Amino acid sequence: MSLKLLDAIKSRPAVLVMILIITLLGLVLLLPKPNYPEVADRRLLDDPFLGNPDAAIVLIEYGDYACEVCRLWHRAQVREGLLQRYPDQVLFIWRDNARRSTASIKAAEAGQCAHNQGRFWEYHDLLYEQDAGLGVEALKGYASRLGLDMPIFNQCLDESQMRRKVEFDMRRAGENGFSVTPAFWLNGEKIFGPPSLAYLSEIIEGQLAIRRP
Repeated sequence: MSLKLLDAIKSRPAVLVMILIITLLGLVLLLPKPNYPEVADRRLLDDPFLGNPDAAIVLIEYGDYACEVCRLWHRAQVREGLLQRYPDQVLFIWRDNARRSTASIKAAEAGQCAHNQGRFWEYHDLLYEQDAGLGVEALKGYASRLGLDMPIFNQCLDESQMRRKVEFDMRRAGENGFSVTPAFWLNGEKIFGPPSLAYLSEIIEGQLAIRRP
């Protein structure tokens, strides 16, 4: 390194910071990327849902298990109220948008592992109702509490068998402009933040009125 460059770095700390950032980025790019197991296309498109699959109203939630507002919305039981009010007219779909932390991603994987055993919604609800955190051992503990097949669940979680599914959901969220949680898509209408039952009902009533002969 030349004396002139050293003098420039000493006189301009920002230059040193920029050099360090570029160096760190270079090191990150050189690190080997994890090779997660492949997930079949049909499984990538297999989203957990509740309600009528043929419903005229489709409400998609993009959520994160580490999102406190998502947890509060869940505890307000808006989803339950909506499906009770519109049992045949609404299809409710969950998609992962785990952007808060690595724990978010692992929890999303765990939910998808539970979905493989047909127990997604019980596991999903437990994640929002628990207070033991989202560590790997806690995630396994919730599965055990629900009576899931633990060797299969543990292998699924330990090997990140559902990571590509979670990443697929997150890409779909990003492509459609959902960068925050909770966010919702109601028949193409974007809703950011936790909507009330009254607000959703108003939109749904309007949508249904358009479809009535």
